[in-house]
Amino acid sequence: MSAVPLAVLAHGQLLIDTDHPHARDCIDALQGFSRVTAYTGRYVRARLERTSLWNAAANGMTAVDVCTALQQYAGALEPTIERTIRTLMERWGALVLTGTADALILAVHDPLGALVLLHDARLHAVFAHQVGENRYHIDAQQRGLIKQVLVKRGWPVIDNAQTRAGNALAIAWNDSITLYPYQQQAVDAACATTHGVIVLPPGSGKTYIGVALIAALQQHALIITSSRAAAQQWHDSVTRATTVDPTAVGIYRRQTGVTSITVTTYQQLIHAPQSLLDAAWGVIIYDEVHTLPAPVFRTTAALQSRRRYGLSATLVREDDNITDVYSLVGPQRYAVPWRTLEQAGYIAPVQCVSVTVDHTPAERATYLAAFPRQYGRIAAMASAKLTVVERLAQLHADASILVIGQYIEQLQQCAALTGWPLLTGNTPEDERQALYEAFRTGQAARLIVSKVGNQAIDLPNATVLIQLSGAFGSRQEEAQRLGRVLRVHHGNEAFFYALMTTHTREIQDNWQRQRFLVAQGYRYTMQDGATL
Repeated sequence: MSAVPLAVLAHGQLLIDTDHPHARDCIDALQGFSRVTAYTGRYVRARLERTSLWNAAANGMTAVDVCTALQQYAGALEPTIERTIRTLMERWGALVLTGTADALILAVHDPLGALVLLHDARLHAVFAHQVGENRYHIDAQQRGLIKQVLVKRGWPVIDNAQTRAGNALAIAWNDSITLYPYQQQAVDAACATTHGVIVLPPGSGKTYIGVALIAALQQHALIITSSRAAAQQWHDSVTRATTVDPTAVGIYRRQTGVTSITVTTYQQLIHAPQSLLDAAWGVIIYDEVHTLPAPVFRTTAALQSRRRYGLSATLVREDDNITDVYSLVGPQRYAVPWRTLEQAGYIAPVQCVSVTVDHTPAERATYLAAFPRQYGRIAAMASAKLTVVERLAQLHADASILVIGQYIEQLQQCAALTGWPLLTGNTPEDERQALYEAFRTGQAARLIVSKVGNQAIDLPNATVLIQLSGAFGSRQEEAQRLGRVLRVHHGNEAFFYALMTTHTREIQDNWQRQRFLVAQGYRYTMQDGATL
């Protein structure tokens, strides 16, 4: 065992020895200013990144605080590491947007930095209209684009410019519903600023946080979600948790137009008419903000004059475009580690199990003869996984079980074998809602879902989730799926089974998928599917 739990390596790489008795405390401390990147057996790898350090600065930490935390668990730091941390964190506050929504001023508090930025051709227009010493008039239409470009150049912008007040809304919180302390803290943290992201695990009530924000601000609101099912849940939550007139809440349709609180989807927003974007919104809520599609970034860049808040369980993206979320929606304003909420009893404890299966000889031959681009599907479709589903159903005979997977053919095979209902993206809306309701009420204790069940579905009594297959190495998807079983069930432990085929790329993909949850303190045990 190492004498200290942490090693600080070159280029901001961090290595945590999980065998050390203070490893958990170390990981918890690092989450405030670093990002976990890998879990390799005994060690957790993390990294100091620009956005993680700027998030720390936005939440009140200083370079001294970060260095002190690193020294506590690693001992003395190399001077170059300290210097890099100080340089990056001092850039927070160097560029500040002030003024009104229509008359923006960029104040530059680091003249040397301004000289560096002047050499970027994309920023010549930004610094072309000087209105005072180190103060520049900014085109309000370019507010989002400027922040995107500057962040990618390594210079975050604090956006203190005023936002437009939306139309007033007669709305208040329903006093019969009590927010948990952490939910109220998240609302307070968001209200103290005009933009930012709240990061909490699935099942922790982020929807109520968003609704409480709207009730506190009392202005017309646009809520953007990831799916039609999520839109309906937001609609129902607003009408249930507030005193607003139900006719003032609507799910967007072209034929019905906008209401005082309008719920739409990211897909609809891509093709939305200008009338939707130009409505007098006082606040915009981005649900599952980490899933923002690239075309929506452009729309978001045009909505910078509104209060805007993102909600997320996994503020990571596999395409590394998380900086766009950072610059356009805002820095992280509030977060609580998953295991902290678990220990406090707000979300259920979950036992994570990686279950390995083998290909049949014929399946193995097919895999070895395939092109590399086919490996993922062939590995995921191992027939032995269906046998494991049957065994797990026997093992958890009294539990409510969700089976989820990537490939419709595989899910259809599972449904044919078990007789359990199957829900996919092609399931008609009325049938989909009936299946959800049957599962919620206990009329059906088994349900098979495609990737439409990855997030934003309310199935609070699920206690066992079996993952047949997934989207390769997606950390988002793994965490969102585990979130389906995080609702508290009278103190009972939940189970998350990730099935994978040995001697295939699926093993490596699953290690990649598990990185985010490992960073949150979850540990996967290994189980041979043949011995269940």
